[in-house]
Amino acid sequence: MMGKVEAAIEFGTSKIMCVVGRPKSIGRFEVLSSGAARYEGIKGGRWLNPENVEDALAKALYIAEKKTRKHIREACVGVPGTFCKVVCEDGYCDVRGGVVTKEDIDRFVGETQYAYDDTAYSLVSSVPVYFQLDDENRYIDIIGTHAASIRGKVSFILVKKRYIEDMTELLRRSGVRPKAFIPEILAESLFLVPVEERDAGAVLLNIGYYDTNVTVVYGDAVVYNKTIHAGGMHIANDLSLIMNIDVDMSEQLKKQFSFGLENSGSKIYDYVKPRGGRMERFSHALISDIIEARVEHLCQLITEAFAQSPIPVARRTRVFLSGGGIAMMKGAKETLERYLKRQVRLTRIEAPQLSTPNFYTALALLDYVFESEYFGEPEKEPLLKRFSDKMFDAPQDIKGG
Repeated sequence: MMGKVEAAIEFGTSKIMCVVGRPKSIGRFEVLSSGAARYEGIKGGRWLNPENVEDALAKALYIAEKKTRKHIREACVGVPGTFCKVVCEDGYCDVRGGVVTKEDIDRFVGETQYAYDDTAYSLVSSVPVYFQLDDENRYIDIIGTHAASIRGKVSFILVKKRYIEDMTELLRRSGVRPKAFIPEILAESLFLVPVEERDAGAVLLNIGYYDTNVTVVYGDAVVYNKTIHAGGMHIANDLSLIMNIDVDMSEQLKKQFSFGLENSGSKIYDYVKPRGGRMERFSHALISDIIEARVEHLCQLITEAFAQSPIPVARRTRVFLSGGGIAMMKGAKETLERYLKRQVRLTRIEAPQLSTPNFYTALALLDYVFESEYFGEPEKEPLLKRFSDKMFDAPQDIKGG
């Protein structure tokens, strides 16, 4: 029997995306419909054109509703990383009865104190990072283990209250009730990074149009996130400024660019056609120099973010790529590996018409709705006694429709 139909809305840096789906009897979920609308977006934590947001939301909802022929009355809303704050705190509690139970874990999380010194934020997620027992080792899950006490770390994700208030009012005017606010950095980490990789510690790298989010995940918890205000738009902007062309032409050059060709000497010119004009040619070597310089600089900022993580991002730590800013450029994965000096993975998603990285966040939100214990789903496969011993297994395919 098919489960309840749910909707999720992503407010991206350059588009608003609404996806509607339901859980599958085999596999995780299937997408019933989707709607996307481009808008000026979010840059540096601010709406570039607030008046345009409501129109774009209405368009995305209309397209999704038209395909399902049903009105969307409530939806789970994604919270971009730029509106989130991640804090990790040490915790402790006694184990009642000498054997760790789920109730002990709940008390451990509940008794871990975080000083809410910033009234501009609301707590939306509390997840254990790891546990330590009498033997001082770190564990991902300890239910059923004999112990006198539990120590460890808890991850708190907080969201700006202003974002929640603005989105609640915006959705109300569109006739939609927000069912929950989901941190995109958490949903996407759980969706794209395989369990065995998270247990070893992994990085989710979402390079969007205006922003890049560097998210470090350990187990089922986000332990660190850094929003870098640079993305795919900055590549197009560099091309536009240096080559004295409009942004539309620079976007064309960016989309057709292939990393690595500059070393082969097989390509001399790139060609684009301006609106209403004739085909023009540009030096491929110059284009390559501009794009490589921007990507190298972005990777420097990403590497600096790695160094700030409370859990070390080692050379063997794998990086999982997402977002539409760079990931869809040919050779981007290999170029990022060269600059970051770490393995970069691009998880394969099976979702008709939504299988490219620019749709990963929206699909992750929908997946979180169906998979998260927050929404009261019945039993899931437990995390019992997972260790960080599978470091180099290939990522699994994820079936999303």
